[in-house]
Amino acid sequence: MIGLVTENPNVIQNIKGKHEEVVIATKEMALQFLETLDWIGFDAETLGFDPYLSDLITIQMGNNKHQFVIDVKTVDITYFKDLLESKPLIGHNLKFDLRFLYHYRIIPYKVYDTFLAEKTTRLGITTHKSSLADTVKRHCNVILDKSVRASIDGSFNIPFIIYSALDVKYLHRIKETQLKILEEADSLKSIELDNRFVIVLAYIEYCGFKLDGQKWQEKTNKTRIKADKAKEELDKYILENNMSDFINYQTDLFSSGLRTNINWNSPQQVVQFFKQVGVNTTIEEKGEKKDTIDSKHLVKFQEKFPVIETYLRYKQAQKDLGTYGDNWLRLINPVSGRVHTSYKQLMNTGRLSSGGRNKETGEAYPNFQNIPSDAETRSCFVADDGNTLITCDYTGQEQIVLVNKCLDKNLLEFYDQDLGDMHSFVASKMYPELDGMDLKEIKSKHKDKRQAAKVAGFAINYGGSGIGIADQLGLSVEQGQHIYDSYFKAFPGLKEYFDKTKKFGLDNGYVLISPVTGKKSYVDYYEDFQETSKEIKKTGFWDDFKKHKEAMTVTYSSLKRKVSLYFSKKGDIERMSLNYPIQGESAEITKLSCVYFWEDYLLTNKLLFTVKFVNTVHDENVVECPDSIAEETAKALEDAMVKAGAVFCKRVPLKADPCISKYWQK
Repeated sequence: MIGLVTENPNVIQNIKGKHEEVVIATKEMALQFLETLDWIGFDAETLGFDPYLSDLITIQMGNNKHQFVIDVKTVDITYFKDLLESKPLIGHNLKFDLRFLYHYRIIPYKVYDTFLAEKTTRLGITTHKSSLADTVKRHCNVILDKSVRASIDGSFNIPFIIYSALDVKYLHRIKETQLKILEEADSLKSIELDNRFVIVLAYIEYCGFKLDGQKWQEKTNKTRIKADKAKEELDKYILENNMSDFINYQTDLFSSGLRTNINWNSPQQVVQFFKQVGVNTTIEEKGEKKDTIDSKHLVKFQEKFPVIETYLRYKQAQKDLGTYGDNWLRLINPVSGRVHTSYKQLMNTGRLSSGGRNKETGEAYPNFQNIPSDAETRSCFVADDGNTLITCDYTGQEQIVLVNKCLDKNLLEFYDQDLGDMHSFVASKMYPELDGMDLKEIKSKHKDKRQAAKVAGFAINYGGSGIGIADQLGLSVEQGQHIYDSYFKAFPGLKEYFDKTKKFGLDNGYVLISPVTGKKSYVDYYEDFQETSKEIKKTGFWDDFKKHKEAMTVTYSSLKRKVSLYFSKKGDIERMSLNYPIQGESAEITKLSCVYFWEDYLLTNKLLFTVKFVNTVHDENVVECPDSIAEETAKALEDAMVKAGAVFCKRVPLKADPCISKYWQK
């Protein structure tokens, strides 16, 4: 049965008795039934995606047997406030709905998100769709018609009412089957954490971040001047060196002198420019040669060709104008006066991401997790008058997560004795001639070895190779491989952990992101990889491969592709096995820290909407609070982050460092 709760007489007249499944109900009837449920299926229909600018049309609540569609235009939503704040809710993609509830100052205390749960059951599998329609079909064998959504305009008719009700009808059944799957996978703690976190994440999106528009405009103007100046220098280089292919020799009465005709934003033209200058723009990638003007390649020739520095300066300024220019001023919400973004809660690594586009409207969301850390940019993100910002980040989060996983003897020594500079310490272990030397002396007198240790550490910890190290340091492959081998020789416990972790991914077809929560990321192509692996490991395969290679048969081309694809996929799985547990468990820690701050401080002290949670960036949380409680809030945020770290990092503790400032400081 579907009960429509409305006080609009025209709607009542048009609906009453028109459909056997839809009846007119009172808000009292709805409340009486809903209070009997242990969990309430919940959904909302709106006229847009922004709670500050879009109208909420209905909320629908119920279970498989009864659903109530409530017209919040005529029925005060706060009538159900106590219910919504005291009963746990089941919903699909609840982050969206929660923001609209927050707009009415309704704060659910517990939720179960079937969208997040569905993602969690097969995280990493791109073919595993998690929309409500896909999830209902998968678990209930029912096909939902979602085409009605496109015609929602705020008017009530039978198709709209039934459509709205069906969005909550199957939620209880889905939850039941999902929990069985997650229990079998030992991932119940993973979905529990994400269900707790989505309540906070919706609040972060709702709060938004205040941007000082005037400061931002001044910054943008400076960047535009930098771009213009760099372009002038580039054009001057062409004219002074008489590079005729890029000079326009036709003049008119209104121009003086020669002009260039190159478009510095055209990769093809810039490639031709650098070739004429003498820069080798050719690289080989996956066996194919191609031209590139990527900064990582060009910078290798910068000392010989100073014009490269000018071009890279221009390119960076143009990038800043495109990504962090006037477009941000248009993002300031006219009602809240703040910039709001959208987060994706579950990437394949388990990490959070920010930005992207709304699939239905095409609207671009700003990326709050990739904002440049320079002081000029960050100083544009500010607190309201009378408020201050508190930034709190973990100290070496991913490195400490890794140490707690591998428990390498030498790395534990570094943290137990609090030796200071990690890169100098790594160098002291990699190079026998530095063994026992004071770390400060290594930092000042052996910068090349410290830099090699630094590059090796970052590369190896994320699945890099000796070739990658050589490329970054401008060394030969042999030298890069020597640094790679020296690193693992210095930290045998790390190598043992890496070997074990890579084998686990190859043997099981998934990466265990965190043994604490049981979050897993599955290898999308594992079945194909297994089949190829069995074939390659068959007795005689490599003998046949060699024979066909020597004879250069048609079969050899096919075998070569198969072998190449196998090792490519094997390498990908191994890199995933190393990267995901570090990034993913770090993300779990940060999520839990947000939950603790929400539950232990904001809710307990009734500080919601007084203290705003404005951003979370991998290892960092940013909140805004009144000046009068800045010290107290900073301590609460630090405590929450340390408390969360202790759940995952048992051997080496994870510390957090708070900073109180009027603007966002890194």
